Order: sequence, then structure tokens, then C-alpha cells
Amino acid sequence: MSSIASDFSPNRPARRTLLALVAVFFLPFIVGSGLFWSGWRPERFGNHGELLQTPRVLPESGLRHADGRPLPTSELRGKWLLALPVNAACATACQQQLQQMQQVHIALNKEQTRLRRVLISSVAEPAAADLQGRFPDLVMALAPAAQGGEAWHEVLDGSGQAVYIVDPLGNVMMRYADPGNMRGVLKDLERLLKYSWIR
Repeated sequence: MSSIASDFSPNRPARRTLLALVAVFFLPFIVGSGLFWSGWRPERFGNHGELLQTPRVLPESGLRHADGRPLPTSELRGKWLLALPVNAACATACQQQLQQMQQVHIALNKEQTRLRRVLISSVAEPAAADLQGRFPDLVMALAPAAQGGEAWHEVLDGSGQAVYIVDPLGNVMMRYADPGNMRGVLKDLERLLKYSWIR
């Protein structure tokens, strides 16, 4: 009788294998939950720019084309925006930024059609025709404070030293304070365009 019972007793190596498999399956969940509830977060996220934690939405009005015609915000929605706000005429540093933004746009290859570049100025641009000739696909927008443009400068800091990424719904997502960090802008855009469900 005892020999029959021993035949049906669990095999110790098989039991160890089963316990090891269970541990391998549940251990990541246990460790992850422990890190989450302890408040630990990684020091650096995958993005290169500053992710804006407080939602910012583009104002519904207040923009004009370079020639003075109204530019409804609805015309800017539907595509990702790479926006450069300035509070003065687009001088040398600004034009260098536009050149770098154009290079980022070109580097997106087949995804180029999903992005628009926008220059938002608080003053009329005296070299508008020249800029439009150098950057033919650049959207040049004027946001005069007297005509509702101040709302744009509250949403986008117009210091001329920051570039912003805006999603196709008009939400300002990321800010790049370093004018020379365009490689990081490109990497973030590539990731956003790859995983975005908004086409």
C-alpha cells in the first residue's frame, strides 16, 4: 500500500520547476507594485524636451496671416505643429531656429506631411516676404496683443528661445528651451508620430 502511495506522490524536481515558473511570472508584478506604492520614479524620462504637466490649449482666435487676414486656429489643427513664438522681428538667431526646424521637418522623411512649422510673432515681420521665400512651407502668423494675441503669448512664451510641439487637437505638449537641442526635438517627434493614434 505504501509503495502505491509513493508512486502518486509529487515529484520534487517537478514541484521546484513549477514554483520557479510561478515566481518568474509574479515577481515583476510584485516588484513593480512595490516601486509604484513606495513613490519611486525614474530620474529621467525618454523625452528630450520638457513635458508640460499643466494642459495648455491653443486659443481659438487672435492670429492673423502675415498679410493681415484672420488665421483661425482651426486651420492649424489636424497636424502636429512645431511652433516658434517670438516677440520681435525674426533676426539672425530666430532665422537659425527656423533653419533647424526645417531640417527636423525634412528628417522626418515619409512622416513630413503630418507636421507643420509655425512662426508666431507679436509684431509685423518686415522681412516676411524674404522668410517666406527661404521657408516656403512655413506658416507665418501674427499675434498682435491689441487683437487678442496676448492669449497666445500666455500659452506660448514668446521669448524666441523656446520651440513647442503641439498635438493635432491643439494641445501644447512639449517645450524645448535649448535652441541647440533640435536633435532631441527630432527624436521626440519621431516617437510621437510613431505611437500617436491621431493620423
